[in-house]
Amino acid sequence: MKLPDIFSSPDSLRSSFENGLDRQLKEDSLGTFILVLANSLFDEQIFLKFWDRLKENFKQKKQAYANNLRAGKQLHGAPDDIQVFQKLIRMGFDNLSTTEYRHTENWELQFNQLRSLRPRRISSATISSLSQDFEESAFHFNKPFLDKEILWSGVIDGVAVKLLYNKFPFATLHGLLVPEPDQKIPQILGVDMHSFISALIKQLGNNIPGIAIAYNGYGAGASINHLHFQTFTVNQPLPVLKQHWQHNGGSKAYPVTCKIFDDSTNAWHYINELHRSNITYNLLYLPDKIVCLPRAFQGSYEIPDWTENFAWYELCGGIITFNQNEFLKLADEKITGALSALHLPIN
Repeated sequence: MKLPDIFSSPDSLRSSFENGLDRQLKEDSLGTFILVLANSLFDEQIFLKFWDRLKENFKQKKQAYANNLRAGKQLHGAPDDIQVFQKLIRMGFDNLSTTEYRHTENWELQFNQLRSLRPRRISSATISSLSQDFEESAFHFNKPFLDKEILWSGVIDGVAVKLLYNKFPFATLHGLLVPEPDQKIPQILGVDMHSFISALIKQLGNNIPGIAIAYNGYGAGASINHLHFQTFTVNQPLPVLKQHWQHNGGSKAYPVTCKIFDDSTNAWHYINELHRSNITYNLLYLPDKIVCLPRAFQGSYEIPDWTENFAWYELCGGIITFNQNEFLKLADEKITGALSALHLPIN
């Protein structure tokens, strides 16, 4: 498998990522402004590079918004972007906070203020089936206004790929990888795409240390019903890989079922059985293993008020909080108890 230059090294990936943000900030677009702002607040290197320009850009857009209101006009942009911008005005630009991390014995927590502003879409819906037909009228990755948010597009090993920025990131160099976007595949994994992603992450791992790909099944925190995966890098392994968990050979029980495979074929056999049983799941593809986390459908359990949802990041041991007090005081036991609500009695 031949990889594009963007994935040739850590420096190439970061350089392409930051150059794309620079290009987007030059666009007169509310959506790209919000995207660059969110990525800057998440990543210190990006923050230092773009913050002054973002502050001036916000000032100009806020003035244009006020002028339009006085003239009986609306700010130009997608409805979701306008809604987020209105919240930013109410919050005040100087009150925005960069993402903070802390680690407990078992879990990783982050205070991610800006992500709390994003539209929730289907990630908040009650779902009881593993698949749903693609809906042209719903939000999907072929919407024309998203063209400006593309980081890279091309063909990898015969598969057409579109890589977009995650507009509200919660991982480093966070992207949305959409294979064969024009085929309008709903968010249900097939064996061909599973094999493609499994081979891709192995190749990526040869070039970029810490890279991973995640997948949310339909009903497992996926916010868009258009087949996509999430690309990102980590400086240290996610909590699900801690050695004290039973699935890694330790003695401590993980709060949800966790299966780890070192072979993509065996992983697919297990995933296919989940499909047959209408059980949703989250996946973490790593260069040397695949982590599968079958779990309860969203809407069948109570979401605590200190977070938004439970998707791949949460099932892998990361918790996103939007309130700084909760971020500072949230205890291991509360997190373990909340995750336990997603547990299914399966092997």
